[in-house]
Amino acid sequence: MDEATGQELPETAHDDGDVRGNVGGDDAVHRGGAARDALPAQKQELRIRLRAERRARYSGTEGAARRAAEATALRTAGDPLIERSRERPTGAPLRVAAFHPTPTEADVLPLVRALAEHGAELLFPAAAGEELDWIRWDGRSDFVPSPGRGFGREPDGERLGPEAVESVDLVLAPALAVDLSGTRIGHGGGYYDRALSRLPVTTEVLVVVHPHEVLPAGALPRGPRDVPVATALTAEGSVCLTTP
Repeated sequence: MDEATGQELPETAHDDGDVRGNVGGDDAVHRGGAARDALPAQKQELRIRLRAERRARYSGTEGAARRAAEATALRTAGDPLIERSRERPTGAPLRVAAFHPTPTEADVLPLVRALAEHGAELLFPAAAGEELDWIRWDGRSDFVPSPGRGFGREPDGERLGPEAVESVDLVLAPALAVDLSGTRIGHGGGYYDRALSRLPVTTEVLVVVHPHEVLPAGALPRGPRDVPVATALTAEGSVCLTTP
């Protein structure tokens, strides 16, 4: 969903896996098919609710003030990342994939700017068909509207290709919510699951959400194509998630 315009993103076939094989006979296939068919609808219902809760908390003057205060706290919660960037060996900057938030997402930009000021190399996602492309940001230049529906703003620069994310040390990923079992729910395009599936196992992923969007374990459904995550970052600090 483009929260600036209120447009909904369609569900895509890439969000959820299929059920294969015939283990347990026809009844098992029917049950598996029913679960598979129900998952997109279940996720979409959750997205509608989560978006409504987010708009209620962060829209309007009062909501914007709350978001700004949390952005300052989120910047402070990211101090360990700043230290990592500051302590990197000369000539080897911390490479970070970040994102430009929509108006009611957690505002990660103060933290991202601080990372840039302390030597980190920043990549931002850009719309490019089925996969995210990536553009380097210098920490100072303005962002421009994305041509992709449902995307935030992006840097105006050279596109490095979907594979650029494979070389980052850290990913700050958006989401509508995450639960304590490590399940993340995004906006429904499947872009970040495809991007995260490219990462080496050594790459750290922090899902950036509002504090109330870290949900109890098992609160979110997980499909076969959903990539689990290990850590959430909120204005109240980092939260370790239990991933199977």
